[in-house]
Amino acid sequence: MSVVLLRPARWAVLCGALPCAALAGPARYDCPPPHTLSATFTPRDANVTFDGQRHTLRRVRDSGEARFVNRQDGLTLVLAGSQARWLRAGEAELACRKVVGPLAPEALQGGGRPAPSAPAH
Repeated sequence: MSVVLLRPARWAVLCGALPCAALAGPARYDCPPPHTLSATFTPRDANVTFDGQRHTLRRVRDSGEARFVNRQDGLTLVLAGSQARWLRAGEAELACRKVVGPLAPEALQGGGRPAPSAPAH
């Protein structure tokens, strides 16, 4: 396995073209029932599972949003902040919201450090 190191300037280009959160994965989105949407992302692709079916969408240039398209299947995924819009040719657009997972107990307790105590009077 090879490792590619990106210079800070290249990271800036990637993050400017695509929200940096989208470089991580997997992401799960809450959609109107009964639909389910999850995805993993690379700088070039979104690997989406919608209602149990897998699709690969290619990132296309867009101003202000991350947009992924599969023209052959008539699919589009648009990401803006925590919002996702799923479009299928001939069907109504679905608006979904990113699900943020629970924090680990250590994060809630300050990473395992003792909680601050009130000063003694």
